[in-house]
Amino acid sequence: MPQKELVTIDNDVKTKFNQYNAVKTNLASLQRRQQGNLATKSLAPIVDPSLLVTDSEYLETHLIAVPKNFKKDFLKEYETLAPMVVPRSSVEIDQDEEFTLFAVTTFKKHSAEFLQKCREQKWTPRQFKYVEGGREEEQRELDRVTNEERKVCGEALRMGRTGWSESVMVWIHVLTLRVFVEAVLRYGLPLEYLSALIKTTTKQSDKVKAALDNKYAFLGGNAFGRDKRGRVTKDDAAFSSEMAAAGLATGEGQEYTAYVYYQVEFP
Repeated sequence: MPQKELVTIDNDVKTKFNQYNAVKTNLASLQRRQQGNLATKSLAPIVDPSLLVTDSEYLETHLIAVPKNFKKDFLKEYETLAPMVVPRSSVEIDQDEEFTLFAVTTFKKHSAEFLQKCREQKWTPRQFKYVEGGREEEQRELDRVTNEERKVCGEALRMGRTGWSESVMVWIHVLTLRVFVEAVLRYGLPLEYLSALIKTTTKQSDKVKAALDNKYAFLGGNAFGRDKRGRVTKDDAAFSSEMAAAGLATGEGQEYTAYVYYQVEFP
């Protein structure tokens, strides 16, 4: 039952955090389109549709983002990059710190060649199709995803905290059962045991452990003794002999204590 609860909690938390990551990625993509440079950002708020040839059977307008240090080269060479580029058709639309955006008109039959030549010159052709109300629609989508990201983030945090709390409760429940079962196996009947949770810090844990060893050393039989000053000492040789005689082995790295305990570290 506890294992099934943990699996359910884990799946629910993972599902919610996956949902949050998807929304966050979508939001980051939309923000890049709003805040990037002219080679990557959305052109809907920038391009005046009157600059575009949209209703011609033979002509079409291309938008080219040119690095600012290549601006003069572009103006000198764009007319000869491909056949049938409309002379003096370049129009500077906008510029930022990195790029200048130009509109250039060519005949459709040579558009592909012109765009390829631009790429070879490290100039970036931008795909853009004017849509009525596109700018407002992009802003509405950004606002919607921003609100969704905030909502899902809150839900993920709440579910994470709840899942952590419930997981710890299940974890402690299992450890309590293990302590009880091991105590019965070690000490037998009657069931006169004391169970407790001791909260400490990393720096104080060794001191607490030493105090417990001293307090309950009498339960360890020959495995524990005392020196001349009355301090508890462990007789590992005697303990190993007793465990071997009983047909048991402690295993490497397993420390014997006179009491049953499990150490739990929380972040």
